[in-house]
Amino acid sequence: MRLLPWGKSRPDRNLGLGTRITAILVCLVSVWGFSAWVVFRDGVDLLQTQTVDETAGRPTKSLISALQDERRLSLVRLGDPKLVSARDLAGQRARTDQVIADWRRLSAGAPGRVRKHIAETRDRLNLLSGTRRAVDTGTGDAAGTTEAFDTTVDAAFGILAINAEVNDKATAADARALIALTRARELIAREDATLAGIIAHGRYAPGEAARWAQAVGVARYGLADAAGQLADEDAGRLRAFTTGTAYVALHAAEDRLLTAKGRAALRPALTPAQWSGFTRPVLGQLDRTIDVGGDAVVERAQPGGIAVIVRLVIVGVLGLAAVITSIWLAATTHRRLNSQLKRLRLAADDLANEHLPQLMDRLSHGEPGAQVDIGALRLEFGSDDIGQVGHAINRVQDMAFQAAIGQSAQRNNTRETLRLLAQRIASLLALQRQEIDRMERRSDLHPELVKSLFAADLHNTRALRYLANVRRWTGEQAGTPRSTPMSLLDVIRSAMGQVEDFPRVHVSPPRAGLALSGHAIDVVDLLTELIENGLRFSHPDTVVEVAVKEVSNGVAIEVEDKGWGLSEEQIAEANAVLAAPPTFEEEFPARLGLPTVALIGHRFGVRTTLMASPYGGVRAVVLLPRTLLRELPPEEILVPAAPAAAAALEGGTTQSGGVAVLAPPAPRPLRAVPPAEPEAPAGGEGGDGAGGGDRSRTDGGLPIRRPQESLNPALREEPPAGDAPASEEEPEAGSPERAQRVMGAFQRGTRQGRRDAAEARRSAEDGAGGAADGSPVGAPDGSPDEG
Repeated sequence: MRLLPWGKSRPDRNLGLGTRITAILVCLVSVWGFSAWVVFRDGVDLLQTQTVDETAGRPTKSLISALQDERRLSLVRLGDPKLVSARDLAGQRARTDQVIADWRRLSAGAPGRVRKHIAETRDRLNLLSGTRRAVDTGTGDAAGTTEAFDTTVDAAFGILAINAEVNDKATAADARALIALTRARELIAREDATLAGIIAHGRYAPGEAARWAQAVGVARYGLADAAGQLADEDAGRLRAFTTGTAYVALHAAEDRLLTAKGRAALRPALTPAQWSGFTRPVLGQLDRTIDVGGDAVVERAQPGGIAVIVRLVIVGVLGLAAVITSIWLAATTHRRLNSQLKRLRLAADDLANEHLPQLMDRLSHGEPGAQVDIGALRLEFGSDDIGQVGHAINRVQDMAFQAAIGQSAQRNNTRETLRLLAQRIASLLALQRQEIDRMERRSDLHPELVKSLFAADLHNTRALRYLANVRRWTGEQAGTPRSTPMSLLDVIRSAMGQVEDFPRVHVSPPRAGLALSGHAIDVVDLLTELIENGLRFSHPDTVVEVAVKEVSNGVAIEVEDKGWGLSEEQIAEANAVLAAPPTFEEEFPARLGLPTVALIGHRFGVRTTLMASPYGGVRAVVLLPRTLLRELPPEEILVPAAPAAAAALEGGTTQSGGVAVLAPPAPRPLRAVPPAEPEAPAGGEGGDGAGGGDRSRTDGGLPIRRPQESLNPALREEPPAGDAPASEEEPEAGSPERAQRVMGAFQRGTRQGRRDAAEARRSAEDGAGGAADGSPVGAPDGSPDEG
């Protein structure tokens, strides 16, 4: 494996397969396009050269010839108007204007590369009108007229030079040489026009002899320079021209005029006809030489054009076919690879999202791992590279399934171990509770030992609740469902009875007759966890308020503490746990409080929400759906205690912020009580009345529970006596004495109220059946009435 240098990370190249193939095709098309352009450019140059020749080249040659003829006549007329009539000059100008008009029309369609020179030539042609007026009025001179026509012709030669710019080097060299020969012919024409004007004038004007001599030298140099550029065939024709009779005669005449001395040097010793006889044949022969040379250049350029066409066909057509074939192969390959990769992706997705979760779910429901057919989930792949990847995915799938089966077995073993431990510890705690109850019934216990027993009883209750939470997380049913509903007041009282600091809990009692379904008895533990959290995370001097409110969706039980509170982030995290409780397969929480609340709520559809309290603490709102609520029948509704029962609550009740709080009875010191004497027989002393019947059972045959009958004698209270001394000191808060007094008073009032309700029901019913139906309803299991 290749390792990267320390501190360097591999760049992120998340390019898809389609993007990579497209990039390769783009590179291929680019190479083909460049190659095609190199070949196409030659073809385009040929086409443009032909277009330039048709739109600008040939019309420009005609334009140059017309300007040369008008220049000669204009200079002769300036020298002697009698030699060139105004009619002849006007006719030449008309022919020149026609050529200019044709040139303007054709050059408008010339390619872009030659338009600059066409524009320059057009500007020069626009200035000829001024030169013509100067010639007609006689205000112009030979030098100015010559310069005006020469600059226009020079601009036109720029168009011809562009026509020679082709990619074929041989053809370009022949074209440049031919243009140089055409330029030499222009120089001879300038020499002819200059001397024709001087002859018409009759003598050399100042400086004209030097200018003409310079023109002769330039013309001869231009002809020699063109001869050096021409191809051998064209150079041979030019040598035949230069050695011909016409050019030799012209050359001799030029030499005589250049070497003239004395008076002969003041004026040319030639007539206009003689000079025309020398120049006209030379210019005509040179024109024919140029035309023949142009035809030869075209003939030599034909093989190059054919080669360009061949390369164009090879690169353009065959290259395009190769590119199209490559694109088709890339598209089909991409489609096939995409199909195979899609199968791999779907296989991986099915493994991660379906097969493995389904396997885990089946294993979590107790299906043995041996019954899971792993081989049926394997996919069939080919033997190519991607197929090898598919086989690797199959192997990974097999290993993942085996690991899942092993992990599930391990979790099941852990769950079963926790469940067995919880059952055994619960059994031991139940035995411990029985022993505590047995010890509480002893009459020879010291008050301090009674206090310790009370604390041990409370710890035993909390331990049983914690074990119930563990059993819930292992998937076992913790609470035993009831066949009858349980009033919400008893539900809240049962939750209070499982916390240590229950005197700090203030309850706003719910509406009478409102009850919870018996199969949702675990809601008691839900409320216990919330109340315990409120007590634990608040100051001992504060209270935790429990309020019940009926809402449109059910019943809301609010548990609000005045503690230190939670931050917004902590509340959000807690609500997330309450909304989606973790499972045993995911994680086993370190704290079982809120996760247990969420687990119970998720099972019964109870929604719990935490929010910040205005008092600085936390308010928990438990929403019980209407599916869990029941209405108790009127005969089972607990009615307020009668005055006699109210008198039994020695301390009565007090109001604390609108919340009913039971006040303890007047405190008394505890004393040791001797062992209880056996009960006197019915009707005897110690019975319920002299000569009375057996009052240990009701009229319906149910046993009647007597106050303090099941309490340890050390916890029993004597009836109040007028001469009994008052307690010297109030029992401390949270002590067994204080709790005993509060709960004893509460129990006496509850029992009295139920007896009064039973009496009222019996009086309203007839017969023995009415007496049987009206038997008093015992306190629900798990309520504080059960001792």
